[in-house]
Amino acid sequence: MELTVIVLITALLFAWALVSARLQQADLTAPIVFTAVGAALAWSGLVSGPSPLASITPVVEVTLVWVLFSDAARLPLQQLRRDVSRYVRLLGVGLPLTIVFGWALAAWFFPQFGFWLALLVGAALAPTDAALGIPVVTNPAVPSRIRQLITVESGLNDGIATPVVMLAIAGAAAAAGLESAEGPGSAAMELLIGAGVGAAAGAAGGWLLQLARRRGTATEDFAGIGVLALSLLSYSAALAVGGNGFVAAFCAGLAFGTCAGERGAGRTGLR
Repeated sequence: MELTVIVLITALLFAWALVSARLQQADLTAPIVFTAVGAALAWSGLVSGPSPLASITPVVEVTLVWVLFSDAARLPLQQLRRDVSRYVRLLGVGLPLTIVFGWALAAWFFPQFGFWLALLVGAALAPTDAALGIPVVTNPAVPSRIRQLITVESGLNDGIATPVVMLAIAGAAAAAGLESAEGPGSAAMELLIGAGVGAAAGAAGGWLLQLARRRGTATEDFAGIGVLALSLLSYSAALAVGGNGFVAAFCAGLAFGTCAGERGAGRTGLR
């Protein structure tokens, strides 16, 4: 059954690639289409929500690592100084307020969730993805500065909300008395370790790639594969020393994009 589901999903992804332009003209975006596909698979009984496919978990984790790394690496941080106050308000004020209000609403609507599960709902739902608003961020009628603000906020909010999500999961697991569950304090230490390892790996990788390019020792054809390997290296290295791998991937992307320059950051090529 698991193999059948994988075959169906990959076939549908390929089919979407063949007709995506036509469907998007009819305002059918990829998130809408694949949400409907997931609902149809669940309704047919091919997949069951309470029992996720174990074989797909590594694929999902690797994909998340690459998305976090790519989003962070492709941000033109050096070009964003003139709007830094707006980004601070969006990410330092707007995003935390969204998490808090989502937390409060979840606690109000679902009092049985308790403190930590309500926080998990608020933190998980707070980040937005520019992919869901493609008609806005690609519409030339919208000022380019506004479109850039939305794009940058979308690229950073996942990584900023991830630590809150991890803390909420750890708190919920500890509150439920699950075996080997770590408390929020241990989760916070994992986040700090992951951030440090990721930043170090990304900065070193970006500097080495730029150095190799200047000396002509790296081929352009293989550079993209090397960048993908660097993102997985930051993830696995953080796990090896007891850190959070997803936070490490995000921080590695930020450091890599800063140290590797525009050409290096463009080599991520994931989105």
